[in-house]
Amino acid sequence: MPTRKVANLARRLWMKAPTRASLSWLAWIGAAIVLAWGAAGLVTSGRTEAQLVRGDPDAIPAQAPLMRFAVTHGAGVFKARCASCHGAEGKGSSARGVPDLTDADWLYGAGKVSDIEKVAYYGIRAHNPRSWNLAVMPAFARPVPAAGERLQPLGPGEIAAVTAYLQARGGQAADPAAAEAGRRIFAGKGGCYDCHANDARGDPAIGAPNLVDKVWLYGDGSRLAIFDSIAYGRQGMCPAWAGRLSALRLREVSLYVFALSHRPGPHPDMSRP
Repeated sequence: MPTRKVANLARRLWMKAPTRASLSWLAWIGAAIVLAWGAAGLVTSGRTEAQLVRGDPDAIPAQAPLMRFAVTHGAGVFKARCASCHGAEGKGSSARGVPDLTDADWLYGAGKVSDIEKVAYYGIRAHNPRSWNLAVMPAFARPVPAAGERLQPLGPGEIAAVTAYLQARGGQAADPAAAEAGRRIFAGKGGCYDCHANDARGDPAIGAPNLVDKVWLYGDGSRLAIFDSIAYGRQGMCPAWAGRLSALRLREVSLYVFALSHRPGPHPDMSRP
């Protein structure tokens, strides 16, 4: 029965003196309306989900209705799967090397939805064939800093010199002579330039962090924190969710993470120059 006819019938029954039969009809009509609305909602939701999955991920943020739908649903996925490491607000933990997802500094890629989605699908050092698996930070205080790499270990004085160089590059006070010695090690014996580039600004194509932008994945940028990273190495991981979450859920959570760093209001630009 068409919705308008159902509504007119309900109105006529309501205007009459209520009887057991009319009340029964009203109950039936009410249930029919609820079911119709529910079915319409499912159809609309299904269409929206199809648009999300089939669309260009990097074009979706410009489509407000799709974005609202994705962020609403992605929040639940984030809470269930990501918040245990990244925190409920996505701010991460520099004590554990978990990145802040709310700023504009991206370790892998440029922060596009497609970049985020790649990490969500395949992870970082997650034993997935398509996982990001480069830029493992060697442990230079060990006899063999990195398996499979021809790198010489560094002594405590050499590690301290590289630390001074990075502090100086980041605008912190450092001994000029030590910083110069560290620059030579960075560009030579240590091979640091190979991942972090000659200017120490890193390479988001392989996940090598920028070391001069005052954004630190591990620690607070202090002398001790930098020294420890050089001496003992870093190789954080992020799980791969491909095969564990549907394409829809992965798209939704990727858009949610994108939204975390694109909230309205003042936002510092910490992107790599």
